[in-house]
Amino acid sequence: MESMTKEEMQRFLIKEAQRGSTEIEAYRNLMEILGIEFPSENKKEKAE
Repeated sequence: MESMTKEEMQRFLIKEAQRGSTEIEAYRNLMEILGIEFPSENKKEKAE
C-alpha cells in the first residue's frame, strides 16, 4: 500500500478533474493507488 499525504491526495484529485474524470472515477483511482477496496456484495452476504 502506497502512502500519500493529504496534500498529495488533493493534488491527485485536482489532476483527475482536469483530465475530465468524474468524481467517483477519481476516488476509485485514488483508492486503487492506496490499496483500499470496499467489500463486495458477496462478502457482505457471507458475513450475515
